[in-house]
Amino acid sequence: MNSIESIGENIRILRLKNGFSQEQLALNAGVNTSYIGQIERGEKNPTIKTLEKISKALGIALIDLLFLVDSRGGGSKTFCSQSSAVLTPEQIKQCLLEVLIDNTNMIVDKQKSLNTKEE
Repeated sequence: MNSIESIGENIRILRLKNGFSQEQLALNAGVNTSYIGQIERGEKNPTIKTLEKISKALGIALIDLLFLVDSRGGGSKTFCSQSSAVLTPEQIKQCLLEVLIDNTNMIVDKQKSLNTKEE
């Protein structure tokens, strides 16, 4: 599972824990309902601004979306290289950078795949 899929899964778990439907979360966050579904399935790459809106609607800090929530209730763990409970601003930047790098690699791989199919 790549970081986009992980964030989407985390949003889904947190949404359900809050008792929200996708429609309710979308309304509270000010985004399109279908976009929430696409993010949760890892199909769309949300901007930081969109993630801020979603985290606010969920009542959590943006950085909390970077932590995987165990859907069985066993806590959370980071998918970034840092694993401390309190992250410094530099560690937060590193986590966000890792997400951006993963996204870029995913887009490049997808483009290469499309280019190969066209040939």
